[in-house]
Amino acid sequence: MIFPRRWMLTRPGWMIPVFFLLSVQVSLSSQDIWQEASTAALGGAFVSRAGNACAGLNQAGLGWREHHSLGLHHSRPYLLKDLGRSSLYGEFLAGGGALGVLLSTRGIKGLRQTSLWFSYGMKLTPDISAGLGIHLWNSSLPDQIFNASGMGLALGIQARILPHWTLGAHVLHPASWSSTSLPIAAPGMILSAGFSYTFLESATLFSEIRAFHRQGIILVEGLEWNLNTRVSMRVGFSNKPTTFSWGISLLFRPWTIQFAFQYLGHSGMIPHTSLGHDW
Repeated sequence: MIFPRRWMLTRPGWMIPVFFLLSVQVSLSSQDIWQEASTAALGGAFVSRAGNACAGLNQAGLGWREHHSLGLHHSRPYLLKDLGRSSLYGEFLAGGGALGVLLSTRGIKGLRQTSLWFSYGMKLTPDISAGLGIHLWNSSLPDQIFNASGMGLALGIQARILPHWTLGAHVLHPASWSSTSLPIAAPGMILSAGFSYTFLESATLFSEIRAFHRQGIILVEGLEWNLNTRVSMRVGFSNKPTTFSWGISLLFRPWTIQFAFQYLGHSGMIPHTSLGHDW
């Protein structure tokens, strides 16, 4: 690949962080599972729960929505400002389910990754819900040095088999395409399945297994405890990469504030903050 002369001669040091961010951006744009604060606090567990921002997580969760909602989310991987992600989501009741939209962006000036989800979920029966999502993403550098865009699909299903048991399954990017000026591997499929079990009337255990072609089998465990009607605590664990997480949710109807922290053994801390409004 040949770069314009002015880039090669005048900004050689600048290209080092750019290509570091470039590799991170392209990987994350199409292959990671988007997380808001409550999901991050549970180690990434999502297939058997129905929280906010389901548009970019488990589209089947939209089928359980009972209110409209809007929210903001921000995370800062490894505490680096240049990798911070900001997101805006909306979920709106429509028909027998809900429509979800999620817009997120991150990156330094000039190197930007933008992601847009359109999703819809509905109840098929009183105890079963399903959802579909379309994911559009784009990463680019200025002056057309680099540009990558793509589209993917996601399918999810949830089933409440007993009063305290819920099963869930999810497929991310079962079909996708990308267009790029660099030889980057195409996005891969991620398969997730798991269950949740509620006990003591206020605690819920989440357990998932995830298959990702680049990381093999991933195990995710999470525990949510409702201390009272306003405060919930969460902890979680994932084995690839080794991740410990914890968080808190504060409910002041119609507002919800959530904080979460993930510690990755090989790279460090990722803080998450979410603010939601229901009506």
